[in-house]
Amino acid sequence: MTEVPFFPSPEGHELPFLSDKPHRVGGKLVPQRMLYPSRQMLAEAIAALPPGATADLASIRADLARRHGAETTCPVTSQHMLQEVAAQAHEAWTKGQGTGTPFWRIVDPDRPSARRLPGGVDFIRARRQAEREGKNEMPQSRKQEKRDA
Repeated sequence: MTEVPFFPSPEGHELPFLSDKPHRVGGKLVPQRMLYPSRQMLAEAIAALPPGATADLASIRADLARRHGAETTCPVTSQHMLQEVAAQAHEAWTKGQGTGTPFWRIVDPDRPSARRLPGGVDFIRARRQAEREGKNEMPQSRKQEKRDA
């Protein structure tokens, strides 16, 4: 596990890092140790889920926080990193370069946020179904299609 640095302020630091972010408890502001994850950190946590398994981003965030000594993981940063992971994975898939990070394992296709991810709901459902059936059929890359033409 990579050592994650601590910074007193969450502003202007390279991901990942830990910081104490104030939040309200009983009307008072108290510090909360928060993990700001990197794309790689999130991708590794997602990839650790076995094929066909599903989870949600909240459980991944909780696991990352626990493993790195934080109380929570930044939900905004996590969602942003998920968008990036999904974009890279979908691009790799459509180019026939592998599956990339299997982000569909932590995205509920029935949630509105699934529509905003690359490939959308149909892609997520298809990948989940393929994993449940033990299939990993890759589309041919465009380069291969051009060579064959």
